[in-house]
Amino acid sequence: MNIINNSDLKLNGCTILVVEDNELNQQVAQALLEYNGAVVSIASNGQEALDKLSKENFDCVLMDVQMPVLDGLKATKMIRANPQWSKISIIALTANADPDYKDSCRSAGMNDFLAKPIDPEQLVIIISKWLLPG
Repeated sequence: MNIINNSDLKLNGCTILVVEDNELNQQVAQALLEYNGAVVSIASNGQEALDKLSKENFDCVLMDVQMPVLDGLKATKMIRANPQWSKISIIALTANADPDYKDSCRSAGMNDFLAKPIDPEQLVIIISKWLLPG
């Protein structure tokens, strides 16, 4: 695994909510994001994400799509329906890389798409694209 350490791509100070029901995937995402300077919080499903968003401010949400309780597509639609959260970047995090599936994610209001297993370099590049100037 090639973890990038490029100061131009650091996520220093960015607050990121990882919404993922798989504990191992939570740990991997958290470790990669924190390594690159992000402040990370974890939610295990869409409902937990909504609860956290109502109490804390985040720059970005990494949203798994298929989860129990409230899936990522429905959670994203609920986030987008709230004007308070309208500017939060939401990036789909899923093992399904089918083009139609990507369209479903974008239609729900997600800004971008990241396939699992997580590629550390792509993770930072995609988040940087939505959060950092330039």
